[in-house]
This record gives sequence, C-alpha cells and structure tokens, in this order.
Amino acid sequence: MRPCWALIRKQVVDSRYTLLLSAAALFSLGWLFVFFTSFNEADFLRQLESGEGGGRIQFMRYLGVAEKPASIELLLVGWNHPMIVLLISFWPISRGSAAVAAEVERGTMDLILSRPVARWAYLAAQVSVALSGLAILAGALLAGTLIGVRYNVLREPPSTWILIRPALNLAALGLPMYGYTLLASALDHVRWRPTSVGSILTLGGYIAFFVSVHPALQDMWWKPWLERVSIFKAYNPVELVASPELFGSHVEVLAGIGAVCVTLAFLVFAFRDLPTNG
Repeated sequence: MRPCWALIRKQVVDSRYTLLLSAAALFSLGWLFVFFTSFNEADFLRQLESGEGGGRIQFMRYLGVAEKPASIELLLVGWNHPMIVLLISFWPISRGSAAVAAEVERGTMDLILSRPVARWAYLAAQVSVALSGLAILAGALLAGTLIGVRYNVLREPPSTWILIRPALNLAALGLPMYGYTLLASALDHVRWRPTSVGSILTLGGYIAFFVSVHPALQDMWWKPWLERVSIFKAYNPVELVASPELFGSHVEVLAGIGAVCVTLAFLVFAFRDLPTNG
C-alpha cells in the first residue's frame, strides 16, 4: 500500500500547478458569471419576454430557459461558456495522456514498475488523482458561484443545494474525456498522440453539439444523429434546474462512457509490452 501512496503523492506534486491554476480560474469565472447575471438580469428578462436578442435568446431557449426564468437559470447559462469547457477538459486530457504514454516516452515506466508496484495499482493511482482533480475543479466553480451569490444582488438567489447537481454534472463531463484519453495513452508510447486524440474527440463533440443547436439547422434530418454522438448532450446545467430527474440519466451516460474506456485501459496496460531503457 505504501508504494501506491507514493505514486499518488508523485502525481499530486507533478500536477499541482495545473490543478491550482485551473481551480482558481473556475472559481473566478463562477463569481464573474454571478456578477454578470446580476448586472444584466433585467435586460435578459426584457429580451426573453419580447423575443429580442436573436440567436442568443434562441440558444438560451434550447438550453431550457423558461418564459419567466429564475435567476439560477440565467446564471447557469454561463456554465456552458467555452471557457468552462476548456478548463474542465484540460485536466482530464492532460492527466490521461500523462498516465502511461508520457512515462514510457520519458523512459521512467520500467523504473517505476521495477519496484513492488503492480500495473493495476500504478494505473489506479493515476485514476484516483484524475478523479479527485475533477471533483476539485467542479467544487471551485461551485464555491466561486456561492460567494458571488453572497456578494451580488440577484432577483432570486439560488440555494447551495440547487447548485450541487449542475456542479456534479460538470465533474461527470470530464469522465469520458479522461477515459478515452487514458485508453489512447495505454496503447501508445509518446504523449502527443493521446493528447491529440483526446483533444480532437472533445473538440469534435463540442462542435457537433453547437452545430446541432444552431437555429438555422433545426429542421435538418441529421440533427438528432449529430446530437447523439456528442457527450455534451448529457451536460446541461440549466435543464437540471427545471428537470432534476434528468440528473441521473446524464451522469449515467457520462460515467458509463468513462468507466468503459478506463476498464479497457486497465486491460490494455495489463497485457501490453513495455519498452525498457536498455
């Protein structure tokens, strides 16, 4: 058990700056979205009632914003901002690609496994740090939002409990990203390819989601198929406010994809041949 804890400490030390900077950025964005909502809430309500605002209002409608939305709905529209997605995706992709391929590329994998550490224990240490990081990042956004609510004026300030489900949904969004990047890393011996695989799949899913919700494409026959190939279809913080029963299904889809990919990564890593320094 001691070598496993040593591996976890090593991963925490190696990734601490990435995690702290990303958490600080998400905390700041959480506060900023509350401030922006407080400052523009009356204008948003007027545009929603009058139908003004063009594509932005149509996009908000697609996300589930009601005719007379609560402050929490307007606030959570910001959680779909590309900066949130970028920050939450950077962590699982970077940790997934570093788990195996980076150590093989540096020539340190055989040194690590020459100690009394099983392959499954090594990979389990990697996965535990990655999942803990996702929880910390989602918690940072939640904390920034709660502090923002405390120090800004909203028409209907949301409670802590109602924000927990969207935060957990955000953390779950990182699970498939980590899963398919880790699987690519377990198969490879250089870090840039798993990083590219994770980035391309994530970016492709994000583009597919936004193309599918574009107002001009709503009548296209291929729209439902495009939605189904994107993991972002299972991430909708606004929808969880009005329909909390969807939380379970969204998390199940995201966690299921992540679990399948991580399990395959364990199997691949357990049986693959690893190059040595010699």
